[in-house]
Amino acid sequence: MFKSFFWLFATQVSGVAVALIVGIIVSRKLGPEGQGLYQLAIVVPVAMTLVLAIGGGAGPSFLIGRGVPVKEVWGWLVVLAVSAMAATLCVLTWFPSIWPRPVVDSIPLDLRTGLLVYVPLQILANGGAAILVAQNRMRYVFWVGMLPRLAQLTAVVIAALNWGLTVVMVATIYVWMPLLGLLVSLIALKGQAIPRWRYVVIKQALGFGIKGHLGNVAQFLNYRLGLYVTGLLLMPRQTGFYWLAVTLSELLWYGPSAVSGVLLPRVAKSESDGARTALIANVMGWGTVLLGGVAALISPWLLPKIWGAPFKGAVPLLWILLPGVSLFAWSKVLTGDLAGKGHPEWGTWSSLAGFAVVAAGSILALHRHQILWMAMSQSLSYMVAMIVVVWGFRYVHSRESVSWQSLFYPQVSLWRTMIHLRRETRQ
Repeated sequence: MFKSFFWLFATQVSGVAVALIVGIIVSRKLGPEGQGLYQLAIVVPVAMTLVLAIGGGAGPSFLIGRGVPVKEVWGWLVVLAVSAMAATLCVLTWFPSIWPRPVVDSIPLDLRTGLLVYVPLQILANGGAAILVAQNRMRYVFWVGMLPRLAQLTAVVIAALNWGLTVVMVATIYVWMPLLGLLVSLIALKGQAIPRWRYVVIKQALGFGIKGHLGNVAQFLNYRLGLYVTGLLLMPRQTGFYWLAVTLSELLWYGPSAVSGVLLPRVAKSESDGARTALIANVMGWGTVLLGGVAALISPWLLPKIWGAPFKGAVPLLWILLPGVSLFAWSKVLTGDLAGKGHPEWGTWSSLAGFAVVAAGSILALHRHQILWMAMSQSLSYMVAMIVVVWGFRYVHSRESVSWQSLFYPQVSLWRTMIHLRRETRQ
């Protein structure tokens, strides 16, 4: 398990490191306003991918863990991608101005339409990566995530040196990234990527996906509603501040997310119990809290130094977001266990609870034209969502009597136990 976690964590950290370099280049060249427009331009294709990928994220790992052949899982992903493409065309036909006004004013309709090629490509790339995670082929998972990021960095650097960056150029580079990840998945899966369709598998995937899908949508709204709201009524410059604060605070989740990704297929095979998951959540949670404290201390110096003096306005937003983001680390780990047990609906309920808080904060932010209200509601929503997930975890594992102490009380012995678990996995 430790080796799988290491590779998945390395994939996420390497990818985000490259993404941060790209973000620094774009921020330096385009400033807060240009960065804000870029984030608003890609928020719609990213949101539509999440909305339309019913069971396409964790679903493949769950199905592989339950013994479904890869060809049948891939057949489900192809159906999902084609359906998403059709739904995307319908949305474009009915709602051509789905983007916030600053994007509509800056980017022509034909280019905005082209951005949506991202949707089916990303669904297939994510699905291929999930299959490889379930097969424990973590080196391929690394390149599925890393190669698109490296290509994006290369393209942005070449464009900046030769032609100068524009919002349209950076957004166009971004939406074609999943193609490389998909190619790596196809190479890794070889003959297994030939789709085979079975109604029973599609029904099973939909059954699993629908239980957690509303939660995925609500979770995305929790994460990105603030970005969209700032784009609607506030200046793109403030959107740039908010993007930077959210992006940096969410770096704390990569460790817990990697653990969750490893737990899901193992729990689906009944290789894990609630007590061990509680131990892992405790260690990852307190580790995230410590990192959040360090981030709060160094951010006033680090942000202006790296992203430029104009981004100093993101520091107060980051301070507000960090408490909620740090506590949400527990939720990240525990939802992987719950999904592996066949209970992704707890993620749905937690996300809906968090979304209710974010929606209320959005109303206040719009009424007062204050981005700080948006950040406060965002941080509070993470805390509320974490409480719901913890309650659900203890309910699902009620027969094992998982204690509050095992989840939250910090002990030095926990770190020794984790080292022992690492040695066990090596044997």
